[in-house]
Amino acid sequence: MKNVIKNVVKIIVNAGFPQRCRGCGEVGNFLCDCCKKYISENMKAQRIEAEGVFDRAEFLGFRDEILGEMVEECKYGPTRGLAAEIAKVIYEGYFREASGAILVPMPTSRKHVRERGFDHMDLVCREIERLSGGQVRRVRLLERARDTVQVGASSEVRKKQAKEAVKMNPKYLGGDGQVPRELRRAKAILVDDVWTTGASMVEAGKILKEAGVGSFGDGSLLAVAITKNRPRRKPVLRQGEID
Repeated sequence: MKNVIKNVVKIIVNAGFPQRCRGCGEVGNFLCDCCKKYISENMKAQRIEAEGVFDRAEFLGFRDEILGEMVEECKYGPTRGLAAEIAKVIYEGYFREASGAILVPMPTSRKHVRERGFDHMDLVCREIERLSGGQVRRVRLLERARDTVQVGASSEVRKKQAKEAVKMNPKYLGGDGQVPRELRRAKAILVDDVWTTGASMVEAGKILKEAGVGSFGDGSLLAVAITKNRPRRKPVLRQGEID
């Protein structure tokens, strides 16, 4: 019965407010097949300097492009379905080649989860796992510790806030404070929506590294931000954003 009601509501909403492609405006889906293909085929991972925390840090596009606008809408709005569309694009353009990796979603602030009813980065990573047929696995190694972030804070204050914002999920830690051998040998990829100053991802990377994630044998610890501000532009920080 719930599914019937949900489908009826969807039909009514779509009739009054038809879905349009975020790229070209064509009525139908969040992204038409043409725009989806264009974004994926033109996606080029670019390196980020990350203070030696990660074996490699990259971003997939700029914040003022179509993909960046979709991330913003998904991050700050109630449009849950956008997470799946973002996942499809970045899976085809980047994560299809990440077979065998584990994805560690950067946890969203509890305030945003309460407001929207979902964690957008967890949804994106979950969808990537589904698209890969389990070849890429989502593992929630991190959880939110505090939501003490203020807009307009200095760089040093933001770094301190980022350090206090996340912690290791205790269910993955042994008595020695280290993750199991499987996770020490893994290719782990920390995934976040936006690299602004990088404070949150760097601090999260340090926490993962201290717990031994990707530190043994052929293991590695990587970071991938979906978008990044363009060089020489002042970082855009919204209410509640820590990086």
